[in-house]
Amino acid sequence: MTSEGGARARRAIPLGIVLVAAGIALAFWRSRDDAGDALVFAGAIETREIQAGSRVGGRVTEVLVQEGQMVQPGAVLVRFEAAELNAQRLQIEARIAQAEADAAKLERGFRPEEIQQAEAAARREQAALAELRAGPRPQEIQQAQADYDAARAEAANAEVAARRLEQLHGTGDVAAQSVDDARARRDALGKRAEAARKRVELLHAGTRQEELRAAEQRVRQAQANAQLMRSGYRREEIAAARARLEEARAHLRERDTQLAEMQVRAPTEARVEVVSVRPGDLVPAGKPVVTLLELSQLWVRIYVPEPRLAHVRPGQKASVEVESFPKRQFSGTIEQIAAQAEFLPRNVQTREDREHQVFGVKVRVDNSSGLLKPGMAATVRLES
Repeated sequence: MTSEGGARARRAIPLGIVLVAAGIALAFWRSRDDAGDALVFAGAIETREIQAGSRVGGRVTEVLVQEGQMVQPGAVLVRFEAAELNAQRLQIEARIAQAEADAAKLERGFRPEEIQQAEAAARREQAALAELRAGPRPQEIQQAQADYDAARAEAANAEVAARRLEQLHGTGDVAAQSVDDARARRDALGKRAEAARKRVELLHAGTRQEELRAAEQRVRQAQANAQLMRSGYRREEIAAARARLEEARAHLRERDTQLAEMQVRAPTEARVEVVSVRPGDLVPAGKPVVTLLELSQLWVRIYVPEPRLAHVRPGQKASVEVESFPKRQFSGTIEQIAAQAEFLPRNVQTREDREHQVFGVKVRVDNSSGLLKPGMAATVRLES
């Protein structure tokens, strides 16, 4: 064989291998309807991946799981520092207690003792007004007149005594100090007599109109205050107090939600795949910190050629085999069929090309035994 012929032979061997492999693949994807066999497809087991994180974020204080560990629903995976949020929660609880007390006070209204005090004050003001309107009693006028007469008599006597002492002082029989004392007493008694006279005049004149108007105003204020006490607080004030209470409670619920985000928990039974943080890390809000694999949610992704799509439907039963357990079959059900084909353009018309136009199909697998793992190669046989 010439060197040129050998080269052609070496080039032909890979091409033959390619053709053989293509034939095997085509035979694998096609079902043998004429023999009554089930449709057979290859795929790999997949599972739902959960990216667990916190909507709040913060500084990591504890990492409670390791990669590969199985966790149960609600298990704490990572904790964040929450001292500031706890302090804010205590402040909000104090505001709620104050708001509850204010609302309860407004709803109960005023105490009976407060109402009685307001009513007594109104009665006192009413009595004072009646007394002013009635004016002074005759007995008061008589007493004032008697006081005036007595003060006037005393002032007259003091005047006479002062004059007598002045005369005696002129002859040298009385000291000057005695004269000064007499004059001072005379002046004082004169002023007292004048005050008594003015009081008598005021009593005869009666109460002034300005005093009556002031007293009437005090009566109206006292009566209004008593009525307010009896009626209690206004509905608007009670509604505002209730609104403040609900606002404080809403703030507490918000803080509780944020505090709950300080602990990243497993939403379901799963296996820890990746732990991406360590204690002390500062994590922004929304960043995943742990990747989980939900082993109870396993499926096989297979691809069905377009000509065989008529034999596939949602809910169709299937059996799944894996190389790790060759003698065991796992039950499955078609859960989803892709709405759009892959790989080839839509304008392909030949039958040969349509064989390579495929639709993704999701086959849910029963993994109640817990034997199946993500990544396992699987063979799916669909029931016709």
